[in-house]
Amino acid sequence: MAPILFFWVFLGGTAGSLTRELLAPLLPAPVIWLPILIINVAASFLIGWLYGARDRLHPHAMHLGAVGFCGGMSTFSHFTRETSDMMLAGDLVQAAVSVAAAVMLGLAAAVAGEALGARRAGR
Repeated sequence: MAPILFFWVFLGGTAGSLTRELLAPLLPAPVIWLPILIINVAASFLIGWLYGARDRLHPHAMHLGAVGFCGGMSTFSHFTRETSDMMLAGDLVQAAVSVAAAVMLGLAAAVAGEALGARRAGR
């Protein structure tokens, strides 16, 4: 990978991580895992949209947005920590609901984003 691409990934990842940390406290939290779920689903939609529109985007935009920003904004490690905390506390139902919601909603958001991105790109 060319050194300039590392720069775009770094820049996008920094912005995505900061976005996640700024948004998480602002989101509703009736259950502990909801803010991270919302953020991960939003990142899934955005990465889907970027890949759907990739033919119209500069390759650097893909490294900045898809690899960097979405990679930094979404967080598998936080999701797994929350899930393991629920499991260790004996709340297996809530852990299972969290995992199922993350996988199903994340995939649905990515597919919807890619369809919208492809439609906007004329494919």
